[in-house]
Amino acid sequence: MLNGLQLLDMLRETENKMLHLHRAIDRVSSEPDFKETVSVLTVVVRDYQMQLDKMKHALRNIEISHQQNQNGQHENTQH
Repeated sequence: MLNGLQLLDMLRETENKMLHLHRAIDRVSSEPDFKETVSVLTVVVRDYQMQLDKMKHALRNIEISHQQNQNGQHENTQH
């Protein structure tokens, strides 16, 4: 299982890849010869977006778990 920093690095890397894909799609989308390429790249971008959404969800869960652990430790030190 990945920790939060590893997930964050993967998230940044995936967002960077998506940026490059969007640029490529923009560049070739007006070319009729590249219709199939645009379709394939669009599917790849959708897959990356799904991965990003999963990573963001996992990061939120890590953050919530971390906050709950800190709150529990804080409460234990007050008793």
